[in-house]
Amino acid sequence: MLVKKNKLILIFTALLLAFSMTSLSINKTYADEAYDGDLSLQDEHLIELLTAIENMPDHVIEQGNHAIEHYLEKETDFDFNTNELSNGEIAIQPAGIGGIASCVGAVGTAVVVNFTPAKIVKIKSALKAVGGATKFVKSLKPYYKMSREDKLSKTASLKQAVKLAAGDAGPDAKEALLDLFGVSAVIGACAGVFE
Repeated sequence: MLVKKNKLILIFTALLLAFSMTSLSINKTYADEAYDGDLSLQDEHLIELLTAIENMPDHVIEQGNHAIEHYLEKETDFDFNTNELSNGEIAIQPAGIGGIASCVGAVGTAVVVNFTPAKIVKIKSALKAVGGATKFVKSLKPYYKMSREDKLSKTASLKQAVKLAAGDAGPDAKEALLDLFGVSAVIGACAGVFE
């Protein structure tokens, strides 16, 4: 009786594993097909910012927040004028393009304010490991939409999209990108943009 029960458990586990592998393959195909080749203005600005992070020189990272903020402002079309409010929160005032800046501004502010130099180096390495900012952003949006279609919350959808867009980059890369896109301000600003 116990042997028969173990065989059933083994068969069920094998079927479950096969199904999950098929589902992952379908998800990859879905994201590849969902991307139609045209980038939105939001996508282009997010790619611009993530590319700046990916290419940020180590000596800039070592100099700290002000140098990082200055570098990002120089390399992108955004003014990450981070000012500390009286309650300790950070206010960001991205330049120019209004609503388009919300997600990009949140990501830039998170890098400047929330992360240590060591964490920024990990994010930089993670972007390189996933094939670069452009490839990552092109995958992110369709995975997010797919997750929302699966009735996941915005937060869960963004986290799943980041994991799937990171592909086979490894657990350290996924963790670094999840840290970046897991900041509540980033979730709030970017989730609506990916809808």
